[in-house]
Amino acid sequence: MKKVFKVGCLGILGLVALIVVAALVFGGGEESATTSPETESSAPATEAADTEATDEEPAEEEPAEEEAPADEGVLTSEKYDQITSGMSYEEVVEIIGSEGTVMSETGEAGSEFHTVMYEWDTDGFMSAANFMFQGNKLQSKSQIGVSDSESPEVSIDQFNQISNGMTTTEVFEIVGGEGEIISESGEKGDPYHTVMYSYPGSSGLGSNVTLMFQGDKLESKSQFGLE
Repeated sequence: MKKVFKVGCLGILGLVALIVVAALVFGGGEESATTSPETESSAPATEAADTEATDEEPAEEEPAEEEAPADEGVLTSEKYDQITSGMSYEEVVEIIGSEGTVMSETGEAGSEFHTVMYEWDTDGFMSAANFMFQGNKLQSKSQIGVSDSESPEVSIDQFNQISNGMTTTEVFEIVGGEGEIISESGEKGDPYHTVMYSYPGSSGLGSNVTLMFQGDKLESKSQFGLE
């Protein structure tokens, strides 16, 4: 009987052990099956996060401020040459890019005889320019040191060959070309169109010649320092 009971106990223990092993095996499988979807679902979540990070637009950089041109609002030789008699003050301001400084004023504003002299800042050393308006129309302009034109030197002999009444063509042939226009009034072609030219003298530093034409005829000439 003891031997039979012992065998029976061993049989029962073996059965229990078999059940436990089966439970561990199948239970582990279920746990693995349960956790597998979590693992699989984590991949799409990571991909979604990466996609969101990729889809974010990069921050826009603020455009750098453009520097204003060096000649903005300043009278240059090019701008000076564009300005002609008869222009309004507003047209001149548009060309130069700034308001002028009033140097003198006569008459009542709005009247045809209202006369104003303006000055503008220039881009040259020791240079200056004046513009006179009457009835809001440019009547004359003058400059010194603004124009970058080169003028031929004039000698005392050339100066003595020039006489009043000569045309600009005749004078330019004698002196070798057109000088620097330092002042101009009236419209070209008009009998009162007046132009004053300046030339460097051939006698050295400081010598110069000034010629004034009206209606294309020499009205006056002057020189300084010629020998």
